[in-house]
Amino acid sequence: MKKFIAATALALLLAGAAAASPIDTAHSASAPLSLVVDGQAVLSYAAPFHAGGILYVPARTLLEFYPMQLQWNNTLKQLTLFTSWDKTILTPGSASMKVSYTQTDGDYNETLDAPVLLKAGRVYIAAATLDSLTGAVTELKPGGSRVTVTPGDLSTTVRVPTEPLAVAGNNSKVKLYAALKDGNSYKGFILEANGKKQRFNWTVPRDYSHPPQLFYADVDGDGKPEATVVFTVGTGTSLVAQEVHVVKPEQGKEISVPAADEAARAAVSSSIVLDQKDVLLKLELQGPVPSKVTLRIPDRAEDGLTYFGSKAAIGAVTYYTVENNKLLADTSLMVGMTESVGTLKLEYKAGKTGMELGAIAFEPEDTGEVIVEK
Repeated sequence: MKKFIAATALALLLAGAAAASPIDTAHSASAPLSLVVDGQAVLSYAAPFHAGGILYVPARTLLEFYPMQLQWNNTLKQLTLFTSWDKTILTPGSASMKVSYTQTDGDYNETLDAPVLLKAGRVYIAAATLDSLTGAVTELKPGGSRVTVTPGDLSTTVRVPTEPLAVAGNNSKVKLYAALKDGNSYKGFILEANGKKQRFNWTVPRDYSHPPQLFYADVDGDGKPEATVVFTVGTGTSLVAQEVHVVKPEQGKEISVPAADEAARAAVSSSIVLDQKDVLLKLELQGPVPSKVTLRIPDRAEDGLTYFGSKAAIGAVTYYTVENNKLLADTSLMVGMTESVGTLKLEYKAGKTGMELGAIAFEPEDTGEVIVEK
C-alpha cells in the first residue's frame, strides 16, 4: 500500500453519506465507539465499529487529512473521489479501488487491506487502510470505547482545530490555534486575544514533545500587553532552535524581533589563543555596558587550535522566554565541535521599528577562571 501514498493516497480520501445498498450490513457492538483525530473528537454521527475482527472507521475521516470532492452513484453503488490529478472509485463489498489519472490514459486496481463496507448509508474503510493511505496510526484505546488517530508525517489536516495548542498562563482568553496541519508542519496560526481572532502565516514543524509557548505581557513598555509566541523549530544533539513572534493583538500587527543568535553575533566578538598550558577565550560584548571577558580554560592547550578553532560559535542552543514584562533569550557559546563554555543572556527592548537588543551578558559554565574587564 505504501507505494501509492504520494499520488493515490490523496485519491481515496472521502467517503460520505450514501443511499442504502444490499451490501449495507448491520453491525453492532456492546458500546458505541467514539473517534478522536489528533486529540479532537470528530464525526460523532459515524462511529467506528468491528466487523469480522477488523476495525472500521468512516472513510470520511480522510477529510481530516486531505481536501477532495466526492460523488455517490446510487445506481452503481459506487463512491468516486476526485482530486485535480486523479479519481478513485470505491465499491462497498470490494477489497480494491480503481484509480484513474487525469493526465494519462488507462486505470488500474489497487488492493485494499479489507473490503469497503456500507453501514447506515455511510462508507467505511478498514483502519489499516486509513493508516496506509495517510501515514497515520489508528488505535483502539484501553477500555475499548475510543478509537484514536494520530497523524503521521504524510498526514494533512484541513480542519481548523477547536482546541488551542497553547494558552497564556496569566490570561485564559489568549490562545493559539493551528490554522492548518499539513504533514509534519503547521502552516498558519490563529491567535485569539480577548475574543478577537487573527491569522498569521507562520510555518513551523509539528513537534508534539515541544508544543508552542504563549506569553501575554507588555514587553515593549507601551502600557499594553503583547502576545509573544515561541516555537521550537529544531532539536538534536547539542542543538535547540527556537523562533519568536511578538504581536500587538489590538492592532493585529506583528513587530520585528531580531533572532537571538544573530543579535548576539552582531554584539559579540571572540578570539581563542593558547597561553602556555591553558586556552584563553577572549570576548568583547557591545551594548549599554560594554565589557571584555576572558575565560581561561586550564590545561587544554594540548588540544590545540585545530580542536578549539580561532573563535567561539554562537547560537547552537537558543531559548526564549518572557519574565517580568521582559523578552529574554539565552543562546549558547561553544568551542570545538560541541563543547559549551557558557551562555549569552539577552534582554530585548523597544526600538524605533520593533524590538531590539537592549542588553547582553556572558554567563560562563564552570570550566575555568573568568576575568571581566569593564
